[in-house]
Amino acid sequence: MGRLIYRVRYLLIINPTSGGGRQLPRLAKVLKYFRKRGDSVEVHETTASGEAGAVARDRGRDFTAVIAAGGDGTINEVVGGLAGTEVPLGILPWGTGNVFAREMGLPIRVKPLCKIIRKGRVARLDLGLADGRPFLLMASAGLDAYALQRTATTKKVWGRWAYVWAALSAWASYRGPEIEVELDGAVDRGSFVLISNTRLYGAVFVFFPQADPADGYLDVLVFRDSGRWKFLGMVLHMAWKHLIDGRFERMAGFMARHGVYRVRSLRMTSSRPFPAQADGEYLGRDIREISVSPGALRVLLPRY
Repeated sequence: MGRLIYRVRYLLIINPTSGGGRQLPRLAKVLKYFRKRGDSVEVHETTASGEAGAVARDRGRDFTAVIAAGGDGTINEVVGGLAGTEVPLGILPWGTGNVFAREMGLPIRVKPLCKIIRKGRVARLDLGLADGRPFLLMASAGLDAYALQRTATTKKVWGRWAYVWAALSAWASYRGPEIEVELDGAVDRGSFVLISNTRLYGAVFVFFPQADPADGYLDVLVFRDSGRWKFLGMVLHMAWKHLIDGRFERMAGFMARHGVYRVRSLRMTSSRPFPAQADGEYLGRDIREISVSPGALRVLLPRY
């Protein structure tokens, strides 16, 4: 018997610990869906941080598409491996936050997700670069990055509650420096800097309702106030407007008090090291250069 040749071959990279590790029943459904239609799926289970990106980079070109199964962290790693290539990214959002899936309107159920991977449209999206490291959603410098540093071990046990605890403890202890930001010729200063490629910050907050991940620009907020009480005031303000009020236009007064920009690049400096994160993953301290790479990623999305 001759060797079976598949027309469609997928590389599925899965983080078995994402979302509390409840992936096996869903994975079985995914494999059944594709194999029933005559498609080949090779599964790679990650065991270490950074492995998903390395596998996507080294082996992705041999497949029709690479599927990232996990949370935003796993997706971000695979994005880094596929950035600048013609290999499309399919997504199975099986993590804790799934912010990118919400942003792109991806469904939750397995069958519709698989259908998008097989028959969805291929969209070209911009990527942000934080000192050369790709990110898809957003990056920031300040208190939220400081909080994320504290969730590295606790989120595997506590899930979403780990973020709540980290935010509270970080708010009580953070004493970050003022950050100077150079933005395409302008200069601003603040205690918190948010650089966004998409609308959502976290799962629900929207700082930039008009943000477009395919426009070749990054949207930036420089929070000019300092002190933890001012930062808490911003969070409560956002919670009120988006969770209760829900009217984005009423944010205009708040945003006008701070620096709001659309740029292709920026540079951050400070007298002391400051924490930074991208797509919910802690990057370390003193991330300096942020820029946009237009159309650097191909993603499989719904046709509507």
